[in-house]
Amino acid sequence: MDLTSKIILVTGGGSGIGFELARQLVALGNTVVICGRDAGRLAEAARLTGAQPITGDVTVADDQERILSAIREQHGRLDLLINNAGIFLAYDFRSDPGALQKIEAEIAINATAPLTLTRRALPLLEKSAQPGVLFIGSGIAFVASPGTPIYSGTKALIHHCAQTLRHQLQPHGITVFEAMPPVVDTDMASVLKSDNFKKMKPSDLVRDILEGMRRNQTEMLLGQSRQIKLMSRIAPAFLFRQFAKTEFH
Repeated sequence: MDLTSKIILVTGGGSGIGFELARQLVALGNTVVICGRDAGRLAEAARLTGAQPITGDVTVADDQERILSAIREQHGRLDLLINNAGIFLAYDFRSDPGALQKIEAEIAINATAPLTLTRRALPLLEKSAQPGVLFIGSGIAFVASPGTPIYSGTKALIHHCAQTLRHQLQPHGITVFEAMPPVVDTDMASVLKSDNFKKMKPSDLVRDILEGMRRNQTEMLLGQSRQIKLMSRIAPAFLFRQFAKTEFH
């Protein structure tokens, strides 16, 4: 996939992987729209990257429609939708007093939002000569993480949905990519402490994602995610025990 002169939407573009995606994609000569809930953070990210900010919550249907309407009015099409927004919550399912709210929030932003936004974006994507959708998944899709009772489940769902959508949308000319990073050195992952997993730099991760997309590699296992997938097949119990040793602060 060519990654120049494109109209690109990056959800969760105010920080972390989304910020780095926006930075590198703008540097390649693309028009990048970033969205997020924190207007101040989003404005600063736009200033630093050159992206166009639209404040909005991708878990809210009206905000999804408003973001896509703004892109339609300003650009007339969407070449690439990057579903990056997400949250990572570590808590005890039984004893955490906020567990019910956390369950709903994590499923809403990690699983439901990327799928509903993709569905709503299809008419805009179909106006592109080379449309694509990129889901930022996770290597944790291949192993249950005991300290994060919902997160790995949402990433497993996205992995399966990406495979299905790739099959369904290919006849319509839309390429569906999925990037599955390891633990990445961002604020979201700052609570995770483990000697078993090396955090990948966002700049290195995004470089590898973009290179994979240029090669039309639709399923990208990045960094230690390759080993996680392999171990999930040959030694799943051992892998689960390693994840169970992970500490959260």
